[in-house]
Amino acid sequence: MLNSTLGESYQNSLALEQEWPDYGIGDPYVMRYNGLYYLYCSTKDFRVGIKAWSSSDLIHWKYEGLATEEPLTEGAYAPEVVYWNGYFYMYTSPAGKGHYVLRSESPTGPFTIQTENLGLSIDGSVFIDDDGKWYFTHASGKGIIGHEMPDPYTMAEEKTLDAYLGHWTEGSMIIKRDGKYFMTYTGNHVFSKGYRINYAVATDSPIGTYKVPENNPIVISTKQDFNGLGHSSSVIGPNLDSYYMFYHNLIGHSKEGPPVRMLNMDRIVFNGEKMVVLGDGTHFPQPVPRMPDFYDGVNKPLDQKLWDVRDNVNEAKWLSNKAADKNRFTAEFNFRMNWENIRVGEASFETVFSYTDDNNYYSVGIDPALRSIALIEMKDGNRKQLATSQLPQAMDFTKLHTIRVESNARGTNIYFDQMNKLTLTDFHAKPGKIGYAYRHIKPTLEYTAFSNEADGSSDYETAKPVPGSIEAVHYLGEKDQGFHVGHPVKGSVMREEDGVPIQTSEDGSNDVTMAGKGDWLAFRINVESDGTYGFDAMMKEDGNENVVELQVDGKPQRFELGHMSQSEGNPWVKKHIGNMQLTQGEHILKLKLVKGKLNYRYLDIYRISELPDEKLSNMFNKILPEDMYGKWMKKEDGYAVQTEGSDAKMYAGSDEWTDYRVEVDLKSTADSIEEAGLLFRITNESEFPEQVRDSFMGYQLTFRNGRMILKKMNYDQNEVDSAPISFANGSIVHIAVDVSGATMKVYLNDSKQPALEWTDANAWMHGKIGIRSASPSWLFTNLSLVRR
Repeated sequence: MLNSTLGESYQNSLALEQEWPDYGIGDPYVMRYNGLYYLYCSTKDFRVGIKAWSSSDLIHWKYEGLATEEPLTEGAYAPEVVYWNGYFYMYTSPAGKGHYVLRSESPTGPFTIQTENLGLSIDGSVFIDDDGKWYFTHASGKGIIGHEMPDPYTMAEEKTLDAYLGHWTEGSMIIKRDGKYFMTYTGNHVFSKGYRINYAVATDSPIGTYKVPENNPIVISTKQDFNGLGHSSSVIGPNLDSYYMFYHNLIGHSKEGPPVRMLNMDRIVFNGEKMVVLGDGTHFPQPVPRMPDFYDGVNKPLDQKLWDVRDNVNEAKWLSNKAADKNRFTAEFNFRMNWENIRVGEASFETVFSYTDDNNYYSVGIDPALRSIALIEMKDGNRKQLATSQLPQAMDFTKLHTIRVESNARGTNIYFDQMNKLTLTDFHAKPGKIGYAYRHIKPTLEYTAFSNEADGSSDYETAKPVPGSIEAVHYLGEKDQGFHVGHPVKGSVMREEDGVPIQTSEDGSNDVTMAGKGDWLAFRINVESDGTYGFDAMMKEDGNENVVELQVDGKPQRFELGHMSQSEGNPWVKKHIGNMQLTQGEHILKLKLVKGKLNYRYLDIYRISELPDEKLSNMFNKILPEDMYGKWMKKEDGYAVQTEGSDAKMYAGSDEWTDYRVEVDLKSTADSIEEAGLLFRITNESEFPEQVRDSFMGYQLTFRNGRMILKKMNYDQNEVDSAPISFANGSIVHIAVDVSGATMKVYLNDSKQPALEWTDANAWMHGKIGIRSASPSWLFTNLSLVRR
């Protein structure tokens, strides 16, 4: 951990004791069980066994030794472990030659082989739904494959899911939150800089219809000192409300040649159907995960000093000495029961919450005979059952089980193990203590905790990394500290008690409307380094001349937003607000409405470098050899590729360049079916022999005889507009592209009218320039750039 303005902090990449030598931590998988976290990773080729580590806070990890030494686990790929009804099931594909299932009664093993080789490629992952049904997903060259599982050892027929990265796609995992299935997955070659993490969302089934949101990829970096980010797992954080993603990056080379892999962790936040990994993968100090407001029993018996214990011969009650003090909380109870020699109806076991006194509290009771749980209200001494739900018939209550209660103004969810068994929209949180009440039974009470957070409320307070994206709805929590609205509204889809107008947007996320002069929202940010930063907002056009003020630690700067260009009737468009100087560390950012109206989804903040006022000519002379890919030949003060059908690229400039005019002269010396391209606003470029052909993000203006086509590039290509163009054999066409905010205009020769004009509603707003070609018949000369 590091000292910074954040207090306690950590920085990627993380180093663990006893990592595989000359290999590191690859394909990390983290599971949570009984208040502790367990980490597993791939095994170095030709080594046997699977290593395990444990942690209580996701920062300090203890090596637990080999969880298995089965000879079949030589070079075990991507082991994942799930807990169910007393057993831990491990899924791994040794050396990538098909899956085996191992089982243990401990998360640290020993795990023993339970099946023959099941095949099914690599990177198997299990998800258990609220109804207790199991699902298995794994890698393939046509996208992630899903299966229903009749039991932990059997996979039914396969289904190809809508989770594909145009190349080998692997590293899948599913989590369920607020009734939505979020699948993360990884693509490009594992050793390419462009290895990255995407996500997709389904609402019908874990192997149902997935849609891919537009904010993908959610983790990517191809920087020299931090690249190859991928193969993730996601887990709920120590405060019982946050989520964190673990993944690896690449560094250096092992003795065998491939790079070494290192462990990383970043915060995940949610907004409706949108998942965001803060910072898209960070490489500077971040706040350590927060612990619960109260917890006990981490790998030890409950400490009676922390509890009010009332125990007699036949019944007992344990109540925490600290109480949840807000109208929201998450509580977790872990326990084992011994029901031997107890007649039906004689014994009872309940987990207690919102306790004020013996006559006023709520509880979740378990009936092992009926295999059910019930929500119970004790009000003024009167006991009432509010709701009940069935549990799987095979539950063994002598094994460890978990009850989890999440409650806030939106309602209450009650989980048994990882299954959501009760959802009550008319039952809301009340402050109070937590505890246990039981009769004619001697249970083992294990990890128990509560946090004054629920339904992602801790997403509001966490410091948002800059560069990065900040959801509008994630403003700070306290009135007049995190938000101010002159005329509060009712009926917001989230955070209704704040009075801030929040509604569901067309993309499934939630947006905010600021309509009153002087209304403002505040956010905690964590800035990577001193510099100039650009601020963009995804806004809804209203036709007005709106004015906003950005404040950093109370220092204001005013910006006139002006009229926005729309994209093919889409009312939403990314708008550049302006630039501000920021200093490294933690700050409070405030967005205030001065005039008009502002309806927006999120802010993008990124570092920029100002171009000089003078034109930058002869850009080809400024391109470094390491930024040239493929076989180029220099001729006539320009460049052409050497081989027909090849794919060569070169890049110039900085990721931090924003608005500019890029110009080039392009000559066609012979007919060719191959294309040429002018590249602009390029970031996260990657070159590797085995990866997606279009491994970069930005725009490509593509030329072929008779047509030019504008393509948006995001490790694939999407044709967005086109126009005719004529290349007479041997003639030169002068091409200029103006990029300003979300709008790009293409000019040919000396024309004052654009031959092509397009506004991207979700524009890439900064990046390098470059060229691309697949034929020696295309000759590029006079590449230049001027600031706009």
